[in-house]
Amino acid sequence: MHARSTINTERLTLRQPTAGDLPLYEAYCASDRTKFVRGPFSAAQAFDKFATIIGHWTLRGYGRYVIEQNGAPIGHVGPHFSGDTDAPELTWTLWTEQAEGHGFATEAARAAAQHLFADLGWDKLVIHIKAENTASRAVADRLGAKLSDDPAPAWFPNSLVYWLHAEDLK
Repeated sequence: MHARSTINTERLTLRQPTAGDLPLYEAYCASDRTKFVRGPFSAAQAFDKFATIIGHWTLRGYGRYVIEQNGAPIGHVGPHFSGDTDAPELTWTLWTEQAEGHGFATEAARAAAQHLFADLGWDKLVIHIKAENTASRAVADRLGAKLSDDPAPAWFPNSLVYWLHAEDLK
């Protein structure tokens, strides 16, 4: 099962990550923007996390895309599946505060989910979000994801669990 290497939307390009994205990803990881995903992280931790993002494509044939707006990387979006959940997890992150408030996360997450559902034949995705991360919760709501009462996974305690089914995607 292989995902498309590039997805285009009206304003964004979603593409496989490259080594050249590492410096921007490291800057994001060192920032307070990672507070909802157990950060900030050291440069070594950021490298390991980025190696996982790139390696996921080799191991699974799909993975998280780098989000580009006007040719500049602004975040990442897409599926992650380590095998410890009932479905792949849909994730999204904007790397800078300047990228917020323009609908980029919703646009990118919708495009990625549409591809996963239509082209790869998946029928559901799980989304884990910290309760206090109101921006990501709003993205999940705009996508049509439903908050469940499933317990948070041990690796992300106190997170909320959302499910996005193909038929609910808005």
